[in-house]
Amino acid sequence: MKIINRYILEELRGPLILSVFVFTFIFLLDIMVAMMENIIVKGISIVDILRLLSFYIPPILTQTIPIGLFLGIMICFSKFSRNSESVAMVSTGMSINDILKPILIVAFSLSLFILFLQESIIPRSFVKLKYLGAKIAYENPIFQLKEKTFIDTMEEYSIYVDQVESDGRATDVLIFEKNEKNEFSTVLVGEEAFWKDYSIVINDAQFVNFTDEGKKNVIGTFDEKKVSLTPFFEDFNLKIKDVESLSISTLISEMKDKKIEEKISYKVEIYRKLALIFSTIPLSILGLVLSIGHHRTSRKYAFSLAMIIVFSYIVLLNMGIVMANASKMSPLLATWLPNILLSAVTYKFYRLKQVRGI
Repeated sequence: MKIINRYILEELRGPLILSVFVFTFIFLLDIMVAMMENIIVKGISIVDILRLLSFYIPPILTQTIPIGLFLGIMICFSKFSRNSESVAMVSTGMSINDILKPILIVAFSLSLFILFLQESIIPRSFVKLKYLGAKIAYENPIFQLKEKTFIDTMEEYSIYVDQVESDGRATDVLIFEKNEKNEFSTVLVGEEAFWKDYSIVINDAQFVNFTDEGKKNVIGTFDEKKVSLTPFFEDFNLKIKDVESLSISTLISEMKDKKIEEKISYKVEIYRKLALIFSTIPLSILGLVLSIGHHRTSRKYAFSLAMIIVFSYIVLLNMGIVMANASKMSPLLATWLPNILLSAVTYKFYRLKQVRGI
């Protein structure tokens, strides 16, 4: 039995890795498309883009590992069935439960790996992601700019840029220089600006200063005005605020001090993370019972049925999360109902396979 179990694990390794890779790549596509603007228009290096993408991979893996395991098992055991290897296993005295043992070992191991990602790797990845984002913005401030949008995240300045050219030059620039002694900011206007030494340099700038009463006080012009953005990047805050980037233990700890309505998002995220960890078990069993066998007709429709089940699971989970965050459904029920239904469907197919045989 040990030899057969080892053989199953070796044959499963390739399809599992390939399936997880494919699903992870699909999930990354949306992020990659969004970053194309930064590569083409804003001049961010491909190396930095790849580094940014690498920090998105751990949270994506927690979602792609369960469905990758499911698809990998189906590919592996469909091959066994096609080559009559599953029939050979049964002829040696193996039952469906015997074949399940190495599969459950893999599923349980991957559940622990997902927990490790959630508790240790993902929080660090988000910190490094924000740090790298700040570094890129520090070295290339144009990365922060959005056309026709006010940037009001700096202590001393607010910036509005009408248009950003591909060479990094900005046109129709409006800057408000904040003053602690006066509630009215100094207004700087320039037709063109460019970046130099972490600063925005405005050509042919005009400025208007106001009194405490809001009346124009001083009006003047500069051939060139340099506005340093260094303090903004030096004071960059690395504190993680997004609940998705927090570990389960941190979520539980921080939730205690939150108001009742604020606790909902924390509960949803905790239950969602736990649901993803558990999902590897029913998905692995379902993948096996749908793919193993010698009936060609049943195998023909197995993949279609499997995809419908997995798609329904993902849709129900996402719908539950939305409804729970909107306080229309219990967070526990919303995030675990898909797992409950998946487990019920898995048990039904498992019992059928036990009764009818492989």
